[in-house]
Amino acid sequence: MDPHTPTALSDPPAYLALPKFNRRLKRCPRTNFRVTFSDIGDENGIPLLYLLPSGCSRWIAAPMDPLLKAYRVRMIVVDRPGCGGTSEVPLGERIDRSCEMIVSVLEYLNIRPTNILASSAGVYYALHLLTRHPSAFSTGLNPPPRLYLLAPWSPLLPSDHPDHWPFKWDWIPSPLIATQHITTPHLIRAATQAQKAYDSGMKAFNTSKSIALKWFKSITEDPTSPFSNTTPSTPTPDSYSSIPTPSSVRKTESNGDTGDIAQSASQLLNNIRGSNTAKPSVGDGTDIPNMDETTVKEDHEEGESSASTPRNRLWGECECCVACLTSSYMAAENGQGIGQEHLICLNRGPEETGSEWLKDTVKDLADTIEFAQLDDSPLTQYSNGGDEGGKGRKVPYPIEVDVWWGWLDDMVPRQGQLYFNKIVGAYPGTIDLKIHDVEDGDHTDL
Repeated sequence: MDPHTPTALSDPPAYLALPKFNRRLKRCPRTNFRVTFSDIGDENGIPLLYLLPSGCSRWIAAPMDPLLKAYRVRMIVVDRPGCGGTSEVPLGERIDRSCEMIVSVLEYLNIRPTNILASSAGVYYALHLLTRHPSAFSTGLNPPPRLYLLAPWSPLLPSDHPDHWPFKWDWIPSPLIATQHITTPHLIRAATQAQKAYDSGMKAFNTSKSIALKWFKSITEDPTSPFSNTTPSTPTPDSYSSIPTPSSVRKTESNGDTGDIAQSASQLLNNIRGSNTAKPSVGDGTDIPNMDETTVKEDHEEGESSASTPRNRLWGECECCVACLTSSYMAAENGQGIGQEHLICLNRGPEETGSEWLKDTVKDLADTIEFAQLDDSPLTQYSNGGDEGGKGRKVPYPIEVDVWWGWLDDMVPRQGQLYFNKIVGAYPGTIDLKIHDVEDGDHTDL
């Protein structure tokens, strides 16, 4: 490597400006649209297609680059329509056109992956690729590629469905969701200004309170009286200590019991936007053992023993952290497509993308795999004890699907997780489903 080439440790901003993070297909042969993507990690590693969550920008994956190198993985990440430099498309064509763009990028790179990673809304595109574009993968569906799902989106159910669960963001009007790439930055700025006004108001209130108390004591008490509770050198205790002070407010917020206007608004908006500012472990310099070639020693904390074991970092110093840096890059690019992603998740588009879509698509996947591996095995009836039971042959190479769920997930709560498991697990002859539950995990940190 050229010694002048920036690295993740030496110069994060310059490193993120390298071509591998900012690649472009000038014209997709299937759609005639422009497509931007990244090709990160180890260029000679195992190919992995990453299908992004609803915050469908390639910058979401960028902080993982050093980790991918360490594990010798080559990750392909494609901006979906209306994000980055990828052209916009109508909502009703979004899933079809997105998958065509992904296939064209894989062909352009001459890659046919055997592994798919999808998180949250990425499940829509994973299932569509497997059923409509199986030839994009190394062996088609015989055997199928392996599918890894991180907190996949489980479509909402009608209120009269026995497995229905409430969704806390379902009240947001569709026009606001569709234009969130325009409205969200303004709302965040408004929330920030409101928090500043709140802090200033609390400071002024406490200053006024202190002056008023001193004045009140000066006109109601005689410090020299034998009946006085105070002396000239001993001030009266503040009988209004229940009124919060700035320090007590900060203490309360640090304990999680917050009235912080900006924090509440930010949490709401981040959930709307796909939680792209989640808890990226890589971006904060997480400890990674046995990675001497890609890590450096951190400076010891003040007062820390020099004999203590140094920690390893994946990224060098940034103004804040690499996750904030990549989030700022994402915000600087087009984000129109993120609103479309959320409309799809809420089944508010012209095409069905709700629970019926999930049932039909999983059945199509099972049928497609069975057809790709035709043999003389007998027809077997499968049932999971509910209405979602399927039937089919037990194929030699079922698709292996690993799903990770966080039990603290407030976007897909436990009822939604169990429903998704039931639908996908209804075809054990063709879909080998493995569930991994993370008790302290949520929607964004798996």
